[in-house]
Amino acid sequence: MGLIFRKKNNPATRKQDGLTIIELMIAMVVLAVGILGSMSLVIMAMTGDTRSRQQSTSTALAQMVTERIMAVAASSSTTVTITDCTNTSYNVSTTAGGATLTSSGDVDFTQATVTNYYMPYTDCATAGRAATYDVRWYVQSLSSYAKLLTVSARLRTTGTRGNSGAVFAPVVTIRTVIGQGT
Repeated sequence: MGLIFRKKNNPATRKQDGLTIIELMIAMVVLAVGILGSMSLVIMAMTGDTRSRQQSTSTALAQMVTERIMAVAASSSTTVTITDCTNTSYNVSTTAGGATLTSSGDVDFTQATVTNYYMPYTDCATAGRAATYDVRWYVQSLSSYAKLLTVSARLRTTGTRGNSGAVFAPVVTIRTVIGQGT
């Protein structure tokens, strides 16, 4: 058996020697576009996660205020107390009245706050990530045995810098009827 050697200057072997500079540049552009596309997806996912966390906390705070007010009988007009994690206590009025509502029945956050129907609740967090939520409610007397309760919450500030205008804060609203047995 003999070995067959081909010469290097054979045209068939010269075509397969490697990438040209143009092919390399095209491959780099395709790779760069792919990396930039995936980075934008990561940023969008992080933004969505932050918004979801804000809405979850707003929902939990609105639910907490709703439950505290529901614990008082509808025929009673009592004030209950809620304490946030900075040990600030807030009076929560269960009497008819409260925050200003829009024509659609939602709490109007552009209006001034009403004493005992508002609290700037600070949630518990670590590493300076505590956030303050604007929680407001309105109690409407339906009869001597029933009240309509509207509670809304939204993010007001984050961190230690107090950047209230820099974050999109969706409003969460809970409405419920409080009856005789509650």
